[in-house]
Amino acid sequence: FDVVFGPAYKGISLGALVCAALYSEYGVDTGFAYNRKEAKDHGEGGILVGASMVEKRVLIVDDVITAGTAIRESFDLLTKIKATPVGVSIALDRAEKRSLEDPLSAVQAVARDLAIPVVSIVALPQLQGYLRQSPNYDESVLKLVSDYRSQYGV
Repeated sequence: FDVVFGPAYKGISLGALVCAALYSEYGVDTGFAYNRKEAKDHGEGGILVGASMVEKRVLIVDDVITAGTAIRESFDLLTKIKATPVGVSIALDRAEKRSLEDPLSAVQAVARDLAIPVVSIVALPQLQGYLRQSPNYDESVLKLVSDYRSQYGV
């Protein structure tokens, strides 16, 4: 990829950190851009800020995918400006159903519908494993996460 794109709002700081880490740890200098929820009509104006993404390969970085709406909107925005979304990276895959009627998780549905890879740093089952072993959390926290997964998980 040529540019990291962080959707407003949480994706902005995560995308900036990804770019900083790529440069600091690997010497990879990649562009960074993000969108605003509302276009500005003063200053540099517009809805997009940062590196040009026109005819560039773009990695979308965000915190989570709930229903996939923000990622789909980002995908549409990028393709409209002739950028090529090449993947999505999220911090946490909650491994939850998109809806009661759809057996796929929101992450799986985005990967299928947009035909791009979606990878997460951590998935809910990994978080549960950590909570089981960590002395910093009592059983009540694990129970809350486990109950959530039982009700909404794939």
